[in-house]
Amino acid sequence: MTLPLSGQPVRHRLVLLGLLCTAGLLSACSSNGRTPIKLLRVARILPTNEKVTPADSSRDRQRLRSFQNNLWDVVPGLRIQPALYSEAAVESELERQTYSGLGPDLVMGDARVIQELSVANLLDPVPITPEQRSAIAPGLLQRVTNSRGEVTGLPVSQYIQLACYDKSKLKEPPTTLALMAKQSSEGQVFGITQNFEDLYWSMSGFKAGSALASSLRGKQPTAQQTQRLVSWLSWLRDASYQQNVMFWRDQATLRKQLIGGKLHWISCWTSQLPQLREALKNNLGVASLPAGPAAPAMPITKLQVWGLGRNSSARQRDTAEELMQFIVQPWAQKTWSLRYRTNYPVNPAAATIINRQIPGIENLYLFKGKEEIQIGDEIVGAIDAQPKLARAIQQILNDVIFGAKTPAKAAERLQTVLSQSS
Repeated sequence: MTLPLSGQPVRHRLVLLGLLCTAGLLSACSSNGRTPIKLLRVARILPTNEKVTPADSSRDRQRLRSFQNNLWDVVPGLRIQPALYSEAAVESELERQTYSGLGPDLVMGDARVIQELSVANLLDPVPITPEQRSAIAPGLLQRVTNSRGEVTGLPVSQYIQLACYDKSKLKEPPTTLALMAKQSSEGQVFGITQNFEDLYWSMSGFKAGSALASSLRGKQPTAQQTQRLVSWLSWLRDASYQQNVMFWRDQATLRKQLIGGKLHWISCWTSQLPQLREALKNNLGVASLPAGPAAPAMPITKLQVWGLGRNSSARQRDTAEELMQFIVQPWAQKTWSLRYRTNYPVNPAAATIINRQIPGIENLYLFKGKEEIQIGDEIVGAIDAQPKLARAIQQILNDVIFGAKTPAKAAERLQTVLSQSS
């Protein structure tokens, strides 16, 4: 049976309307005028190489849900589908997802990990707009730019290194390395990780980074620069010999030891403050790291970066880039830093506001061109881009800490390794 010709246009319109409505999340076909849903699959990577626990996943989902809800005025209808990974598992997991066409739209992680995922061809380069470039401290963009000049991820925030201590056991945290040695001899127990990234704060106190930076640039360090490097390595060796200064392999162990009462003071990162606050409550103390004999401690930061997954639809990519455009602006940077109090802005204008509003970090302002911070960023940027270099440096430091290499020999070896990488 055939339909009357007069009914065909009506039917055609109904069929077309039905097809449009079945587009689901990306259309606004309902009669109540609801905002179209913009779904983003987000993979987040733990900032340290630890196993993902149910508590971690729950905390992360809650935080991303809050982030999503507070962005609806900026990106109406935004829905985030989160997944949390450890550094050890993320590359193999994203490789499996990407090559099956189900990879994430956004990947959030440490600059080093984002660089590794980019090298593994699991991320697309990020197109940086002039507005984004002007909103981010230039040195931070350099840390995520590869040899082809591509930006592998957008710097969004920074984790800062601090000192965390148990106020029930340590009444006054040490302000200098000399005072730390005195307190350790009196029975206070200090914990430090042996990773280079976690140790740079102590290197900066000796102004020892310039020797490594010179080698990295292919230049011969001066005698004074070399002597400062030997002095720092000597402190590292001597500290490892002290009974109440403990060197551990990772931050997770330090954190557990502090919570368990076996350590009284540790170097920590702001990303770890929620767990420490939850465990120690009012007994958690936070302070700047101890100054060295030549300068205050100038810790480098762990740069948090957003990368673009390769499986996004055109609409998902537009949504991701829209979100990236907004998140580095001063209002967003200030708001999220004050709300969570675990991360520091990449936007210099927002950093100025944060320094005035969060007590205790006024000495950590990272955008005054302080030489040791710039040197630290340069060294870490090179290490992030060259995993083999990172392993070589770490082995040399381990040899010093465990007494297998003298500070003078270690300084010579560090300079050689870095000059060969340039």
